[in-house]
Amino acid sequence: GTMLGNGFAWGQSSHLLAWIYHVSGENVCPKRVFCAMNHSDKTGADVSHAATIICNDGVTFSMSGTSLLPGNAHSDPPVGKSIRIKIFGTEGAIFYTGDDRDPASGRLELRKESGDVEVHCSDLGFEFEDLDQEGNGPESLQC
Repeated sequence: GTMLGNGFAWGQSSHLLAWIYHVSGENVCPKRVFCAMNHSDKTGADVSHAATIICNDGVTFSMSGTSLLPGNAHSDPPVGKSIRIKIFGTEGAIFYTGDDRDPASGRLELRKESGDVEVHCSDLGFEFEDLDQEGNGPESLQC
C-alpha cells in the first residue's frame, strides 16, 4: 500500500511535534536535527528513534519514541500509547502526560519557578489521536 515504509516517527511522533511547536509558539523554528533510527527489515518502517533538535533562540530539545512496547490497542489486554512531554524553561515547566487507552489519565501541568503547580484541561481527558477524518488534528491541540 501507499503507507508501506512509514513508521513510528512518521505516524505517531509527528503528533508530539505538532503539540510541542503549537505550545512553544511560532518563534521556535528548528535549525538542525540529529537523529538515530531503527527500521523494520520487512517494511522499512521506522521502529525506534532518538533525536536532538536545535532551534533558534537557544531552544534545544530531545525526543525519542518506539513502537516496541509489547501489545497494542487491539491486544488482550489492550495496551495504549504512553505519552510524556516535558518542556523546561526559565520560568517553569510544562508536563503533558497520558495513556490513550485511559482518557482519565491525561494531565497538563504547569510548574512555575515559584513552586506553584497549576493543572489545566483536567476535564477534557486524554485523547492522543483524533481518528475522525473530518477532525482538525491531534486532540492535544484542543487543550
